[in-house]
Parts: sequence; C-alpha cells; structure tokens
Amino acid sequence: MLLPLLVLVASCNKGGEHAEHADTYTCPMHPTAISDKPGTCPVCGMDLVRKARPGEEVEITEDLSKLIKSPSETVIASIKTIKGEYMSMPVSTEAQGVVTYDTRNVYTIPTRIGGRLEKVFLKYAFQQVRKGQKVAEIYSPELLTAQRELLFVIENDSKNEALIQSAKERLKLLGATDAQINDLIQSKNPKNTFAIYSTYDGYVLADGQQTPIAPMTSPRASTSAGGMTDGMSGNASTSPSTSASSAVSKSDQLIREGSYVTSGQTLFKVVNPSALRVELNIASTLTATVKKGSKVKLDFGDEHRDDGTIDFVQPFFNEGQEFLTVRVYTKNTERLHIGHLVKAVIESSAVEALWVPKEAVLHLGVDDVVFVKEKNVFRPKKVVTGIRTEKHIEIKQGLSSSDEIASNGQYLVDSESFIKTNK
Repeated sequence: MLLPLLVLVASCNKGGEHAEHADTYTCPMHPTAISDKPGTCPVCGMDLVRKARPGEEVEITEDLSKLIKSPSETVIASIKTIKGEYMSMPVSTEAQGVVTYDTRNVYTIPTRIGGRLEKVFLKYAFQQVRKGQKVAEIYSPELLTAQRELLFVIENDSKNEALIQSAKERLKLLGATDAQINDLIQSKNPKNTFAIYSTYDGYVLADGQQTPIAPMTSPRASTSAGGMTDGMSGNASTSPSTSASSAVSKSDQLIREGSYVTSGQTLFKVVNPSALRVELNIASTLTATVKKGSKVKLDFGDEHRDDGTIDFVQPFFNEGQEFLTVRVYTKNTERLHIGHLVKAVIESSAVEALWVPKEAVLHLGVDDVVFVKEKNVFRPKKVVTGIRTEKHIEIKQGLSSSDEIASNGQYLVDSESFIKTNK
C-alpha cells in the first residue's frame, strides 16, 4: 500500500511543475486574447505570440534600441546648435511712403470781415487759382458803413487829411485794396459787395482735406549695403492706395454762395503743388538706424528713381501706430503727383552688435526667447532684441557669445510636448 501512494504523489508534483512552466500565447494587439497553444487572435486574426518565460532575456537589437530610446533624447540629438557672433553688419532699411505736399507751402485765403457770400468763384477741390484772381464777393454791413464814412468825410471836411487817411486805413483793415478805395472815391457810390482776391498761386483744398498717408505695411531691414533690391525695381504703383488716397468725401466740400462767414474765417486753403516732399514710415524696431542726414534711394516706379536725404525725423509715434514718419525732400518733382506711392531704401552705417539667425529667435507676442542648451537640455531664455534684418536679429540683452542655442527655435515649440513629458 505504501509504494503505490508514493508513485501517485510523485506524478502529481511532476504535473504541477509542468503546469508552472507551460507557455502562454497572446495577441500583440489584443492582450486579453490568451491561449495555451499557438493559434490566431479571435478578434483580429493575427498570429498569437509566446510570452517571455520567467528569467528569459530579450535581445536588444539596433532597431529595437531606436524604438525604446527616450523621445526627448531623440529630439535633442537632432537639433543643430549655433552661437551668437559679434560683428559689424551694414544695415539698409526698406520702407514705403507717399508723395505729399510740403505743409510749409500751404496758405489760406481768409475774410477780414463778417457777412454773407454773394458769389463764390471756386467751385471744387483741386481747382487751380492764380495770385490776384477774384475768389468771392461778400456783402458786409460793416464794410458798407466804412465806405459811407469815407465819402462823408471827403464831402464835408475835404481838407482834413488826417481824418480822411484814418477812414482809408479802416477800409484797408477790412480787406479793401487801394484800387477799390480809389474807385470808391471817384464814383462816390458805396458798393454793396466787395471782392476778395487770392494772394497765392496753387490749388484749392477742401476744408476737411486729409493729407496723404504712407502705407502701413511692415518694412524690413536688409544687410545689402548698396543698390536697390530686386523687389524695389519697377514695382512702385503710380496710383495711391486706400491709405494714401487723397479723395474728398462728400462732407468735405468747399464753402458755397449764401454762406455766412465771420471775421478772420478761412474761406479757402491753397497748396503749392511744386513744393512736394516724401514721407516714409519706418518700423519701430528700425528707428535706431535711421537718423537725420541718412541717404535714401527713392523708387517712384516707371524707372523713375532719385536720391534724397532725410531732413526730419518725427519725434513721436502717432496714436495707434507703431511706425515712425520721416521726411525726405527731393528736387525732381516734375513727374510726381500728390499721393504717389514710393518705395525707398535707407542706407545706414554698419551696426556692431551680437547677431543671431532670425530662425533662432522665437517671438511670443510680447517677449522674444531663444533656447539655450544646458547639459543636453534646451531651456527657453528671454532676450531683448533690436534691429531685424532679412536673415539676422540683433541681441541687446540676455545672451552672450558663449551660449549655445538652438538654430531653429520653432522646431522646439513643435516638439514641446515630448520635452515636457520626459523631464
């Protein structure tokens, strides 16, 4: 009886040991599909694979090593790094502008007396007017009274030269000319209306006429030292854009007959079209390179080019704009019109600074950052930038020439999720 019992116990132990080391097969795509023998997955039909046995090592091949490598290490290893370089770089700034009239040659034709305009001879904006031309006729009770006073003094006290001269001076102060006064004395008949004459040559502007404004496109700086760039040649439009338009709106009309005016009121504004200037808009990031006296190459289109010099740099920014206006005076104005668009290249002296490729700087709206490499990890660092050229950016603060930075900061932003996950 004892021998059969021992044989039975031994056979049970051998079966348990075999069950402990039995192979298990599973689906790579569906781990819940398990079998004790080879076969196919009941879900997707893939061949089942054997699970590793206890203590069994997996051979790490070259392909497997690339797959299990940390994503952060893979991204960092593929990023090219560069260092900023101190150098002297010639900078030329591209800008756009518009031809406008010189405000120093804008004149007004006022009325010296109050009254009603009986006739107006200037009917529309941009109408040409000549010096000495009659522009309006005005009825004024004050002027009528002054005429009667002069005639009364001449008739009743003709030997009182002082009183007569005083009456004449009063008429002159009210706008009467010597010819009008002499005609009054000879005819001895007061006139109900007096003519108003222009004292300037030019073209009439409407009261609400807006000065042409340069386009607000973003100009750029380039490192080409001389000559007009390819984008400058022959592409300047000869017609003003919407922003440079000098068209008169319906509300900007000239004064009409029957209107009442007051003493000192401006009747017409006259501009001299031969006195023109060019106004250019410069981006705020490039203002450091633009100074009074800087040479400018102007391109008006139609192979019309000219050289100029910056005469005035506006000392403030207009509200809501990030562009600084500079003025350039040019002598060759025969072919130019007010509102004519202009492209320009402003030549500046070389700027010595720390320069990096523009791809290395990431603009975040308010701040500019670069990614500095520290112990195989890239960390964002805020920097203060200056001049931006076509290929380079000036670094004013936040970076030294020994710092190693990513050559393309945008690439790290695209890979940011990998870097954060594996920190």
